[in-house]
Amino acid sequence: MTLNPDSIRNIKLLAMDVDGVLTDGRTFFDGNGTEGMFFNVQDGSAIKWLHRAGMKTAIITGRDSNALRYRIDVLSIPYVFKNIKVKIEAYGKLKKQSGFVDEEIAYVGDDLHDLPVLRMVGFSCAVSNARDEVKAAADYTSQTPGGYGAVREIAELLLKEQGKWDSVTARYFK
Repeated sequence: MTLNPDSIRNIKLLAMDVDGVLTDGRTFFDGNGTEGMFFNVQDGSAIKWLHRAGMKTAIITGRDSNALRYRIDVLSIPYVFKNIKVKIEAYGKLKKQSGFVDEEIAYVGDDLHDLPVLRMVGFSCAVSNARDEVKAAADYTSQTPGGYGAVREIAELLLKEQGKWDSVTARYFK
């Protein structure tokens, strides 16, 4: 896979699926039926770094839960589309709300329902454990599986290619 640095440099918004991307796809239920999800803190740090660098983030997911709403709130993700059955429709709403065009948006997905969005964005990403069809459609496939730091890997790539990595992480090296 050969990356096109120009397509990465144009990105101003990173949109993400949740199940299988920000999580490993597992959910759990406690004895009261309350649903929980596992999120990776490295992905959360990377999302905050993207915000620090001036990049926007978005969620497009087919689900909703208290755990998801809490995570979105903690990370201050500005564009959120939950309970979405047809992701390309939510993607159209995202472009309208954000004012960004396809070439300025990156998307990370893992399953077949992500394909229509992956085909539209300026930089399409799949996690390493995505379906083969998704990886074949993506400009970049992470080495890391979804839920285990794949978004962190992709965020680092975006920040480094855009020349923002050093300024975003400088505070850790003083």
